[in-house]
Amino acid sequence: MNDDEIDSLIRRTHPKPDLPAAFNREVWERISIAGQDSLGAKWREFADALFLWVAKPVPAIAVVTVMLAAGAGLGGLTVSESSASAQRTAYFASINPLHPGHLAEQE
Repeated sequence: MNDDEIDSLIRRTHPKPDLPAAFNREVWERISIAGQDSLGAKWREFADALFLWVAKPVPAIAVVTVMLAAGAGLGGLTVSESSASAQRTAYFASINPLHPGHLAEQE
């Protein structure tokens, strides 16, 4: 059998169903309505609104300021000594891969 014979045989054995003219539109309407009520859609809507708000200059500066303050505060909590040199030493020790504390963890 050649391709034309196979195509005509398939068309005869699998007739195309008669669907209403608005069938595709109605199916896509149902899908879009179902998608609007889902938790994922609500979360996406909230995230979009949040990102649009943070994209403005004043909220962006406020977010950066809060993050810097939180980072500095949490960083100060990790070192028991409050002197700047002790904090500097603790920071360098935490990022130095050759520090004895890091080498002991690898063994």
